[in-house]
Amino acid sequence: MGGIWVILVVVWTSMVLWTVEGQRDISTRQAEQFAGSVHEMTLAGLTSMMITGTVAQRPQFLDQIRELNKIRDLRVLRGEPVRTQFGPGDPAESAKDDIERKVLATGEVYKHVDKDGEMLRVVMPARNRTNYLGKNCTMCHTAAPENAVLGAVSMNIDLKEVNAEANAFGERVYLFAVLVSLPTLAFLYFFITRFVTGPLKRMTGGLQDIAGGEGDLAHRLPVVGHDEIGQASLAFNSMMENLSGLIRRVRDSTASLARHADELFVVTDQTNQGVSRQRSEISEFAGAMNQMAGAVQDVAGNAQRAAQAAHTAYDSLSAGKQVVIRTVDGIQTLASEVEQAAEVIRRLEKDSESISTVLNVIRGIAEQTNLLALNAAIEAARAGDSGRGFAVVADEVRLLATRTQESTEEIRSKIEELQKATREAVAVMDRGRERARGEAEQAAEANTALEAINASVTTINEVNTQIAAAAETQSTVAREISRNVANISDAAEQNAEAARRTTGAGEELARLAKELDGMVRRFKV
Repeated sequence: MGGIWVILVVVWTSMVLWTVEGQRDISTRQAEQFAGSVHEMTLAGLTSMMITGTVAQRPQFLDQIRELNKIRDLRVLRGEPVRTQFGPGDPAESAKDDIERKVLATGEVYKHVDKDGEMLRVVMPARNRTNYLGKNCTMCHTAAPENAVLGAVSMNIDLKEVNAEANAFGERVYLFAVLVSLPTLAFLYFFITRFVTGPLKRMTGGLQDIAGGEGDLAHRLPVVGHDEIGQASLAFNSMMENLSGLIRRVRDSTASLARHADELFVVTDQTNQGVSRQRSEISEFAGAMNQMAGAVQDVAGNAQRAAQAAHTAYDSLSAGKQVVIRTVDGIQTLASEVEQAAEVIRRLEKDSESISTVLNVIRGIAEQTNLLALNAAIEAARAGDSGRGFAVVADEVRLLATRTQESTEEIRSKIEELQKATREAVAVMDRGRERARGEAEQAAEANTALEAINASVTTINEVNTQIAAAAETQSTVAREISRNVANISDAAEQNAEAARRTTGAGEELARLAKELDGMVRRFKV
């Protein structure tokens, strides 16, 4: 009950405070509206005074407005356009703080409640409008532009009275709440005692009897009435009935669980022994696979080296083949050049024979010249002194013919030697040409043999590559098998560990089954 009372106090207090705060907000808005009305009333009065020419009596008018209830410190401020047109006026009509100066400068309304909430400060601007309260302000304030700030009305609105009324309203509401709470608490106390705590006490007593009954699940709560407490008692009795059946089934299951736990222990022990044998066999198989993998790796390495050697031989044969091809081409070129040289020498032999014919003609001419010179000398001798000069010429001609004949003999001798050398050169050229043809044929045969060897080396290289690839594949497969065997070995180790844990778990399960059976047998169903 104390808790309910505290809740009611908190609720009522919060509601009263919320109501008082709402009243204060309403009062503040009403005060702001009142300030707006005072502002319009003040400006309307001053406008009428300006029209009637009684503006000099504005202090008395303002004093009358200040006498209104809630008005404190009402002042009319002159803006810069009015000060320029009509002068500064009374000192009280000048701005006295930054707030009033800001309103005159910006034309924005200022409204603020002080921190104590006792006073509302309002500063409202007056603008130069063509239609304000039915009057055209620009007709008098001709120097100021339209909508310019002509001045402002500054006032303080007293909020003490409205705050006091709000507080009094809150006190009345709080007193009403207290008066309503007392009979409400009395009714709640009677209702809870009669319909809640009484049945709960009876149900609690029944639960205590069940709890202290040493596991007697046959005890039931009395069901009185059809309220929530009665329904809870009925549900509890139904739960106890289900719990009794559950305990009976658990007791039967624990006996079966104990038997199966013993069987599980025997099976796990056998599994542990089988896993140990499997692990040993897998270890031996893993060793054999490692040896096979090493052998396959050696085969792969040897095949790889053989393939490299075959590649080297293939490269060497290719280079030798190119050399033989170039040699055959050189021999064929040489044979062609020898043939051309032999042809040139043959033409030279023919030309030397032609020269011999010419020399024979020259020699015949020289003999005839010599004979003519001899005849001329004989005729000159016959002529005596008159033919002496001619005899000298004939001697010179004969001498020249003799030297020509000797030179012709020497040339013929040289030509015969040249022809002999030419015939020997032709013979040598013919033998060289035949030998070059033979060498070219042998080089062609060597090239054919190299091509056959090259094809064989290529085949060997391909076979070695296939062997290396197959060996590498076998090595990869062997490594994969080794990894799989290692994984199987790890799995076997894990199975062995799991079998050991299962054995321990079986022992623990058997112990727990016996312990659970002992605890279940404590209940009376």
